[in-house]
Amino acid sequence: MTQIEFMNRLIDKHAPAVIGCTYNILFTNDIAITTVIEAVEAVRKSDRYRHETKRITNVIDRLRGKYEKMLFEVIGDRSGFFADANETFLEDIQKHVDILYYSIKGVFDKARLEDSALLARCELARTMCEFSCIQLDKREEELRQVDSRFRRSNIGYLRLAALHKELDRLMRTMGIPCTINLDTDTCRAAVNVLSAKLCDARLIAKAISA
Repeated sequence: MTQIEFMNRLIDKHAPAVIGCTYNILFTNDIAITTVIEAVEAVRKSDRYRHETKRITNVIDRLRGKYEKMLFEVIGDRSGFFADANETFLEDIQKHVDILYYSIKGVFDKARLEDSALLARCELARTMCEFSCIQLDKREEELRQVDSRFRRSNIGYLRLAALHKELDRLMRTMGIPCTINLDTDTCRAAVNVLSAKLCDARLIAKAISA
């Protein structure tokens, strides 16, 4: 039995768990990529789009394009279905992404930072890429608990670690003059609610059956 045949049989055996985990990762990543696009656009329209900030922003955009191209090749003929499912899922999730954005912006506003909206866009993208990596790790572990043979599978190509790294570097170019603590009750609550929504089996099922 080839590796592909082995994985296909394993996936068929545990289809509900695989489908739930896979779409959770794909939907989370797509939302993260959307926040990256918005952050890149915001930086490019700002006075900060120069020197190291410009260089890293362009690196981020190339990584984003590379991920989207790879995903399109993997999904193939199902790209239309995925786009429709993701749109349905986003309708239930977007308001919670917005709440997280405004929670982050509120911290920057309280610190009286210039360009708080821009900084919040970049931090939201960084946070979402970091969160997507955490989600992927959790979903991988869940599958391995269902069947230890999933340890032979590899979905690391969906990991947004490179984007997270560059967004972290981008934030460091912004010259924030003071230490900002985003570990506030409001930000934690926003992250917790968003996390729960992204993992909500009911919302995932609704999206892929629409």
